[in-house]
Amino acid sequence: MISFDNIDQPSWKYDLLMAYLRVAHNVIYYRKFRVVNPENIPPKGTPTLVIANHQNGMMDAMAILHALYGHDRRQPVFIARGDIFKKDAVAKALRFLKILPVFRTRDGGRSDIEKDLAIFNHAAQILQKGRSLVIFPEAGHQQGHYMNTFKKGFSRIAFTAEEINDYKLNLRILPLNVHYANYFEAREDLTVTCGKPFTFEEFFDMYKETPNPAYLALNAKARARVKEMTPDIDIPENYKEIDELTRIMREPILARKGTDTKLLSNQKEADMETIAAVHKLRDEQPDRFSALMDDLRQYLEWLQKTGLNSWSASRKVSGFKMLLHLLVSVLLLPVFLFGYLNNLLPSWLAKHFAHKIKDPMMHSTFQYSLGAVFTFPIWYIILLVVSSLVSHHFWIGILYVVLSAITGVIAADLKKAFRKLRLLFKARRLRNTETYRTLCDLKTRIMGTMEGVLY
Repeated sequence: MISFDNIDQPSWKYDLLMAYLRVAHNVIYYRKFRVVNPENIPPKGTPTLVIANHQNGMMDAMAILHALYGHDRRQPVFIARGDIFKKDAVAKALRFLKILPVFRTRDGGRSDIEKDLAIFNHAAQILQKGRSLVIFPEAGHQQGHYMNTFKKGFSRIAFTAEEINDYKLNLRILPLNVHYANYFEAREDLTVTCGKPFTFEEFFDMYKETPNPAYLALNAKARARVKEMTPDIDIPENYKEIDELTRIMREPILARKGTDTKLLSNQKEADMETIAAVHKLRDEQPDRFSALMDDLRQYLEWLQKTGLNSWSASRKVSGFKMLLHLLVSVLLLPVFLFGYLNNLLPSWLAKHFAHKIKDPMMHSTFQYSLGAVFTFPIWYIILLVVSSLVSHHFWIGILYVVLSAITGVIAADLKKAFRKLRLLFKARRLRNTETYRTLCDLKTRIMGTMEGVLY
């Protein structure tokens, strides 16, 4: 195992890499990256243990990194599962990225797990220096909007840090929520919400007497703080139905409030209201809850039959507006084709290799990593050389590459707009059919049931 000494020391090489990755992540890969309540981030130099929900592989870590680095250029240290450190080359790269390994029982043998004690002490010493340490207490990501239980590694680090400082460190725990408009596709929105930092001195005496109950108490407090900001569909047997219900109810809830329906943080709040209302309905009126789930199951079946989604079902758009959108799409087609064709190969390569990963929640991680680090930079160098040679002017080569990059981003956005337009035309074509009327009636009934609970 390589040495992780001084992993927390600021590095100019790290700053250089971040200058590139911030653009690749915040501007190119994601359409809109937003940090909500950044004023809750403790000042640089404050011992801070950052915790968050974990759903989307390394992209969760990237989101938190850019939230913290973008706030005050701090270089936080992350803790990740130890099995990814097995190869020295990978371990060296992860160490450069300021990532420490922690081994879970399912990752290795007892000898590996015993290394955790040293890692926990190392992590505590990093906090002692006033650095920021990031850990995902769920110790693994899951596919969907729900939270798993918190593991004791997080609380062990927190208590160890206070213990070696005679319980005077005043360690702050900063809860975050990472929320995606779409886990798997580029050019979607991403929001990081910062909760209020908290301390845990009320558990010190408990820890001094018997550590394990103190670990559990801190886990419960920390999980509750993260859960306050997280859409948590904790009814697994009805996950698909409730997940679709959140999409149905977003616009009605936000329109009633008069808030921006396109802002992802607002959509997340609406989803949380819907989930809370579903829990209330299940607890207070189980028969109505069962009827609602039945309606949602039928609704999902009809969506599949029609090829529509909740956004396009029963959406009223005038024929004139649709024709106007079609005209604009035709006019922008040359821009789309230029951007799409000039970025087709690196985009395809990144997706091709990413989809070889068995875990679907790691696809965006590999797609982003391969694209940002390898396929797109190498491809743009090739484009620069070829276009410069063909034109006999280096500046034309640079212009060609710049235009390819800009129109590539535009093409990705246009592709989504074309997809929405196609859905609207399909809905308009089906609007006089019995299938479409059934779908709309189901949606209306579902919304009526929810409005009765929400209001």
